[in-house]
Amino acid sequence: MKKEIIGAAALMLLAGIVGCKSIEIVGPTGGTVTAKDGVQDGSRTTVKVSIFDGEQKATVSKGGYLTKKVSYSFDSPNTIRVSLDREFNIKSSPADADIYVNGSKVGTTPAERIAINDGGSSTVEVRKKGWLPAKMTVKKDTPVDITLTMDQDGSGRTLLDLVPTEGGLDIKRSPVFSDTDVGEHSASVSACKRLTNQSQTEYILSFSLLADGKTLVTSILEEVNKNDKIELRANIWQLNTSIAGAPRKSVTQGDYFDIHPNPSPDGNILYFSTTRNGRLGVWNLKMNEQGGLRTVTSGNTADFMPSLRPGTDLIYYSAVLPGTSNPAFIWNRPLNGGMPEQLTEGTQPQWSPDGKKLLYVKGSVADNKCRIWTCDPDGSNQTLISSGTGDFNDIDPRWSNDSSKIIFASDRSVVKDKHNYDIYIMDADGGNLTQLTTNSSRDDKPVFAPDGKTVFFRSNRGLVWDIWTMQIKTDK
Repeated sequence: MKKEIIGAAALMLLAGIVGCKSIEIVGPTGGTVTAKDGVQDGSRTTVKVSIFDGEQKATVSKGGYLTKKVSYSFDSPNTIRVSLDREFNIKSSPADADIYVNGSKVGTTPAERIAINDGGSSTVEVRKKGWLPAKMTVKKDTPVDITLTMDQDGSGRTLLDLVPTEGGLDIKRSPVFSDTDVGEHSASVSACKRLTNQSQTEYILSFSLLADGKTLVTSILEEVNKNDKIELRANIWQLNTSIAGAPRKSVTQGDYFDIHPNPSPDGNILYFSTTRNGRLGVWNLKMNEQGGLRTVTSGNTADFMPSLRPGTDLIYYSAVLPGTSNPAFIWNRPLNGGMPEQLTEGTQPQWSPDGKKLLYVKGSVADNKCRIWTCDPDGSNQTLISSGTGDFNDIDPRWSNDSSKIIFASDRSVVKDKHNYDIYIMDADGGNLTQLTTNSSRDDKPVFAPDGKTVFFRSNRGLVWDIWTMQIKTDK
């Protein structure tokens, strides 16, 4: 019996020597660590645990931070460092926005005591339908009271590119800057005003003016909700240019993509690109009659951007082989049939009203930036009209009615360190280049009215894609 008592005492002594250790729990500076024995040494404390002890708990706290409980036992490391998440009060403008921390929703604004790690690796974001998300990285010097301001969202903040595919078209979406400022700040234009009033689910794509000078035909992409699924379609509409916001009249209907409307010189026949046969092709219809849709091109290429040469029965258009990276070429063919003929590399063909010159856009060899060119009807005498060199694109060229001027869009101007598209005008030979519009939003797709002073153009100023009109100031 005496030996057993001595043995037990020896075991207890051994446990005291090898079965017990000290663990230091370190909290944030200025915090408090509370273990089972109470507060010890402020922000850090040392606890003793034996091999026979179970899991223990310590509380780490600091004013303005979320309290955290930490577990420790004999198997824990000798030092346990504990970081705390700081508590923030988060507001948003406008209010009632969802709060996300590192991608996880944690509440709705305004909210108090939202715990976030302020070590520089955490992001707080607010989201609200109809508004662009706003976010920031939380750091040690971030104030406790955070207010995030969101910009209003709109269809004008999305640029749509139509990419020909084997099955028709793909819609490529990319963000584009759009400002709530709708003012025109250029001294070169006057009477700048909005002609259409599109909804947030509609996108102006392209348009042309009929010969009467009073009617625009425009392709509008619509987002349609079918069985809780958003589907896209583009139809062509007719607009009265004399009345801003006037009701539009349907020209084409259906779940297709009808784009690039371009009328014959007399305005009686409208040519356009469509996916009605699956692959993108050129069709036409008579403007003053119902129905009468007719295919103009067919084959294994995607044909788009048609333009009829005045005084002839030749239709010119751009074509690419879907599914390839080959550049677009301009082709022509007789309206009454016959084999197509390749003219030159390029896109956006537009005939001068006198039928003598073809205007088109082609990427430069040096940097693949878009430049404006002209050529003769047979493709000869190809002439670069764009002036200057640098990191810019000239697109969407159109003729004046007397063939003396070319109006186009270019991102030559730089606004807020970014290239921004505005409307420019130049002589038919590229001289007298003048910037017309000056706005931090995107202005493009200009079209001359018959008077040579009125210009219709597309703009996303005001957060929505609309057609605008302006008057060119002259010295006369």
